[in-house]
Amino acid sequence: MTVIVTSAGARAKLPVDAIDLVMMGEDDGVAGDVEATAKPARPDSLAYVIYTSGSTGRPKGALLEHRGVVNMLRSIAQVPGFTGHDTMLAVTTLSFDIALAELFLPLTTGGRLIVAEADAVADGRRLAELIERHDVTFLQPTPATWRLLLDAGWTGASRMTMVSTGEPLPVELARKLRPMGRALWNLY
Repeated sequence: MTVIVTSAGARAKLPVDAIDLVMMGEDDGVAGDVEATAKPARPDSLAYVIYTSGSTGRPKGALLEHRGVVNMLRSIAQVPGFTGHDTMLAVTTLSFDIALAELFLPLTTGGRLIVAEADAVADGRRLAELIERHDVTFLQPTPATWRLLLDAGWTGASRMTMVSTGEPLPVELARKLRPMGRALWNLY
C-alpha cells in the first residue's frame, strides 16, 4: 500500500488518484502549505526526542540532533556496509531508535526497504519466509529475534549482513549465527 501525507494545497499537484492520501488540515496544527512552512535543518537542529529511564527508572527525554542521525547512517553505510544494491528488512518497532537505521539507511543509499508486519516479526517461520522471498541482504534485529529465527529452523542467507542491536549479543548465539550469513556485526 502506498500512502502520501499531504496538504490540501499540495493535493492538486499530485498526478495520481490511485494512492491513499492522509490529508493534513488546520486541526492537525499545520497551517498553510507544508512547503511554505518547512525550514532547512542544520546539523545542530533537533531530529527527534527519545525517552529513556536509563538507570534512574524515571523517564527523561534525550534530544538527538541531525548530525548524530546523519553520522550514524553514513557510518553504517560504510561499515558494515549498505549500498543501493542491498535490501533491508525492517523488523523494529518505530518507538525503538534503531528503527531509524532500518527506515532511513535504504532511503539515503538507494537500497530497497521491506517493512515487516508486527505479527510476522513475532513468528520465526514467517520472518524466515520474508527474508527468502525478498532476498534480504541486511537485517538488524535484537538477539531475541535472531533466536526466534533459529528456533524456527532458519538456515541462513549467504548474502546477508547480520547485525545484532538493542541488547547484548551472547557469545553462543554469535557462534551459531556467524556461519549463516556474509558477516555478523554486534552494534550494541
